[in-house]
Amino acid sequence: MKKFQCLLVSLILGVLVACGPTEPWFDSNDVVLVEVDGEPVTLPMLEYLMDERGITESDEEGMRALLDEIIRLRVVANTAEEEGLASEKMLRAERAIKDMQALRLAYFKKIYERYPVTDESIREMYEAQMRRSGDYQYQLQTIVYPNQTAALSALVELSDASNTFETLLERAAQLDQAMLSIPWVDQSQMPERLRPELAKAQIGDVLSLPLPAPDGNQWLVAQVTDRRPIQAPSLDEVREGIARTLVRQRLDALVEDLYQAADIVPMLEIEEPAGAGEAKE
Repeated sequence: MKKFQCLLVSLILGVLVACGPTEPWFDSNDVVLVEVDGEPVTLPMLEYLMDERGITESDEEGMRALLDEIIRLRVVANTAEEEGLASEKMLRAERAIKDMQALRLAYFKKIYERYPVTDESIREMYEAQMRRSGDYQYQLQTIVYPNQTAALSALVELSDASNTFETLLERAAQLDQAMLSIPWVDQSQMPERLRPELAKAQIGDVLSLPLPAPDGNQWLVAQVTDRRPIQAPSLDEVREGIARTLVRQRLDALVEDLYQAADIVPMLEIEEPAGAGEAKE
């Protein structure tokens, strides 16, 4: 580090100076490389950009260019502050949000380093997923209905032996009703209430309950058109994805715990919409 600092001194052709912090992200213990109109450009700033750009200590030209870039940023920032832009409410809000986001990321990294995802936890999640997936994958042919009631009515029609899924398909074609083919799903991708039924389903079977459509606004009546033994990926193929899922679950739970424990005091009363009081009466 001493060699690095000496090199930086030679780059700026000056001496290291100390100054008090003027922003919350400056610390009085930071090494200041240069002052620009009284505002500091620090060693951590340079090190941060070096890490971001992949520039090493041996790249003197790259370091000079980065230092010059930071100085130019500082010059413009100083001018913006002098013209009062730093006090504008939307800019203050943007800087505050970005500062909180940076702190959140730093905290998440610290938590991950403290409690890393283990191979054991990855394997446990993989095995649990394999159990949920079952032994087979299925292809489904579906008819789209505008609501759950319409889909249930179609299923009730199938209780009459004279009606078949093919009858529903023909009627859907006449009415220009949407039909959707769903390729190779397993039990884990289906609503929990249908998983036991799907595990025993044979080709030609119609599921006894409608499925929610992908858009969430419509419902599907589904028939199994094909079935095959499940083709599950190996653990190595999905290891990284499982690790990301475990990290996300852990951080989501952490945020929820912090949220529940926080002392949140509403400072601005939200007014009721016009007429809300009359409706209550």
